Amino acid sequence: MNTIMTKHKFWIGVLALLAAVLCLPYQAAHAQAPDVTFDLCATTGTLALPGGVTVPIWGYALGDCSGSPSASLPGPTLTVNAGETVQINLHNNLGESTTLNIPGVSMLPDVAGADPGFTKSFTFEASEPGTYLYEAGLLSQHQVAMGMFGALVVNPSPPGQAYNDASTAFDDEAILILSEIDPNLNNGTPSAFDLRTYSPKYFLINGLAYPDTTEISTVAGNKVLLRYLNAGLGHHSVALTGLQQRVIAVDGSPLTHPYTVVAETIAPGQGIDVITAIPASAPDGSHFALYDGSLMLNNRTAAGFGGMMTFLTLAGGGPGSGDTEGPVAGGTAVTPSGSDVLLTATIDDTAKGGSNVQAAEYYLDSTSGTPIAMTASDGSFDSPTENVEATISAATLSGLSTGNHTIYVRGQDVEGNWGSFNLGVLHIDNQGPATSALTLSPNPSGGNVGVVMNGTASEAATGGSTIIAAEYFVDATGADGSGTTVTRGGSGTTVSLNATIPAGLPEGVHTIYVHAQDGNGLWGGFATIDLLVDQTGPATSGVTANPNPNNGSLPYSLSQPSVRVNASISDALNAGVQSNISMVEGFIDYNSADDADGTGFPFTPADGLYNEPDENAYAFVPLTTIATLSEGVHTIAVHGKDASGNWGPVTTTDLIIDKTGPTLSGASAAPNPTEGAASVTLSATASETVVQAEWYMGTDPGVGNGTAMSAAGTNVTAVIDITALDPGSYTLYLRAKDAAGNWGAVSSATFVVSAPAIDFSTVGNTNPPGVGGGADDSDIYRWNGAYSRVIDATTIGVPGSASVDGFHRVDDTHFYLSFSGSNTFLPGLGNVQDEDVVFYNAGTWSVFFNGTALGLTGSNEDIDAFSVVDGVLYFSMLGNTFPADDADIYSWNGSTFAQVWDATANGLPGSANVDGLKLVDATHFYLSFTGTVFVPGVGNVQDEDIVYYDNGTWSLYFDGTANGLGTSSNLDIDAFDFP
Repeated sequence: MNTIMTKHKFWIGVLALLAAVLCLPYQAAHAQAPDVTFDLCATTGTLALPGGVTVPIWGYALGDCSGSPSASLPGPTLTVNAGETVQINLHNNLGESTTLNIPGVSMLPDVAGADPGFTKSFTFEASEPGTYLYEAGLLSQHQVAMGMFGALVVNPSPPGQAYNDASTAFDDEAILILSEIDPNLNNGTPSAFDLRTYSPKYFLINGLAYPDTTEISTVAGNKVLLRYLNAGLGHHSVALTGLQQRVIAVDGSPLTHPYTVVAETIAPGQGIDVITAIPASAPDGSHFALYDGSLMLNNRTAAGFGGMMTFLTLAGGGPGSGDTEGPVAGGTAVTPSGSDVLLTATIDDTAKGGSNVQAAEYYLDSTSGTPIAMTASDGSFDSPTENVEATISAATLSGLSTGNHTIYVRGQDVEGNWGSFNLGVLHIDNQGPATSALTLSPNPSGGNVGVVMNGTASEAATGGSTIIAAEYFVDATGADGSGTTVTRGGSGTTVSLNATIPAGLPEGVHTIYVHAQDGNGLWGGFATIDLLVDQTGPATSGVTANPNPNNGSLPYSLSQPSVRVNASISDALNAGVQSNISMVEGFIDYNSADDADGTGFPFTPADGLYNEPDENAYAFVPLTTIATLSEGVHTIAVHGKDASGNWGPVTTTDLIIDKTGPTLSGASAAPNPTEGAASVTLSATASETVVQAEWYMGTDPGVGNGTAMSAAGTNVTAVIDITALDPGSYTLYLRAKDAAGNWGAVSSATFVVSAPAIDFSTVGNTNPPGVGGGADDSDIYRWNGAYSRVIDATTIGVPGSASVDGFHRVDDTHFYLSFSGSNTFLPGLGNVQDEDVVFYNAGTWSVFFNGTALGLTGSNEDIDAFSVVDGVLYFSMLGNTFPADDADIYSWNGSTFAQVWDATANGLPGSANVDGLKLVDATHFYLSFTGTVFVPGVGNVQDEDIVYYDNGTWSLYFDGTANGLGTSSNLDIDAFDFP
């Protein structure tokens, strides 16, 4: 990651504060006539980089912009003397406003600048000697990064010194301006470039990257002043191998205590001055590397060294040892000469030792190649100053790429000293303008409006000529000059382009071709952009309304008293084009004749922004609106519009307005009467699907406050615990709510809580209270709140002398019996002993259990009570034959007898005698006794009562005494079962 927090930004902040003092009187000294005047042209140019790469730059050239000069990088060095009043006239040849800023110099900040084509003057007093950076000012952040900077050197009055202090004396000096290039910025649209993404690929010293950098010539024993200025956006640590650098000043301010370093980091926008001493013993030809200490010494991805690197080179000899410096090259110029170019320069050794010049040479584009010799213009090298020349042939020129090519010229004196290079620029233009940055608006388009096309044409990188024409074609190119004319924005090497493409193109993708022509008549290559004509509206699907049905008061949520409508809108690819969704709307009870597109209620994009061809959207329709709708079905219609202006067809869903609650019918509670049941099931059928139901007894608690019922479709049910209710009649009230939120009217169901039903036989021939007719101790009676006879023994062939002492009921015509007499005659069966069990099957008798045959022959082994469960006989006997108890319970499973329950082990006294049994399982059963028995937890139980054993816990199940059976000993319960 590149760190580009810069001092440039710091100066912008400082200058913004200083702008507040613009209203103060300015120093009178600034009103006087300038001692020195510079004309700077802010313009464009081209920078050659290693590997044949060129990029457009913005920068400065000396002059008033007449003749369309090209900018150099860095800009020209401005040298003045301390105390002089300086005026800089800034001429703006750019396409945007620009101003000037010189950090460290006392000059009013300018926040307006010079508009394109105008000039602005800046005046200041060069009061303090030092090295300063001049650069583009406050207006645009990208201008400095594009190359708008240069050096201002203010010399002190003592010559040969950097500052007034004698310790700053030097023999040689060099200005080193550090900068970077990000081709994405230079090749793009600078005003639209996001500098947060700035990522330089080339690192320059004085606008050159190694190996094209210029070496710094000196000799052994000399002191070299290096004036560093960092015009880049990143920090750079400049190192000098084999030498030390004494830092004498920072930002034009001399240090009271200079310090020595091998490498020093220079912040963006900062300048430092250092002096390095060349050892007197250094041999001739020595090279001391000066480079970026970060070791980012590369040129993009090219192999080998590159970037910020040059050398301090020793030409030979030392102070006082004769002519040790090479001649100065200058005045390099190129002049057309027919189809060739004449290169001329001046080689001058008069200030470098006074020796005669003996040779001159030049390099083209790089000093790493083979030099080409130049000749003396007068025919011979015979003086300290020589004009030299060389012809660059047409063949050589034809092989050069369009743009600026750097020519390096140097000379050699007769002492063998080569001088430093002087640079010239050879401009080649054999290519038409480049067209870029095309835009179309609107795009996509519905094809029914004109589409505005904008772009840029530039000769900056293709020759630098003036743009004179531009044209466009639709779908296919034609002959140059035959296209539709494009309007140019001004005249120059870079112009804006504008045209309106007429409406009427059919649906699909249309390629727009644009190119421009330069002043040499050369048409450039085409730039293209696709115009998307979309004439098909988006489809809508998945339209839903919630909650639905609705009665006008049912909200989507507590915080949204509305009905939410959802929809999915998609602009499908058609003829190769599709557009983003731009709008969605809905209607209630849509009528295409009355509801115009664009007049419906708006939808909100689910993701917050309509910016894709596929969108989900929603709208909230207030309940105040829903409440005004009549009862019935209402249509909600939804459709969308794409960015091309096409409305799609509507898709609908039905919103049901229901303001009538459901009616309940068939309300009932079962069982009714309850006959001892612990609960009743309340049920009813609704006239429509319900989502909620409730019931209550007694006072209405209010809608929604009853006890919830289960609701499934149109059926509502509830299981209600009635164990706390006394016998009697009760009314249950119930109501239901439909999906629209309507509660229906109250319905009711009445039920009777009744005592548990018991079928039983008595000891004697006495009818229970309320039962008429002749009594028989073999009859079966029923108690369910009142007594009745359910089985008349004489009607089924049981003799009057028989007495039932065991009973198990299947139903009224199917049951099991045992008798207390030793022999009881039954029709079709004969005599039955008192240890046997018979089965009555709707008129037919059979033996179920033959106790006689199975060994129950003693009188104490007579069966006194029994229950049949899953074919197994459970029974109690009359006496205590076994080492057991006549209250114990035994079983016969068809092959063996077993004791199931030991009465005395479970709290019954030894005197207890069971004469009635209803078994649920081995730990849950009902009993009656032949006499009064003390039962744990219950107390005395009479022989007309029934108790329940629940796995160790006793309770009174039927109180015969309280229900009228205690009036006669003949009414003692002798056998029982439950219907």
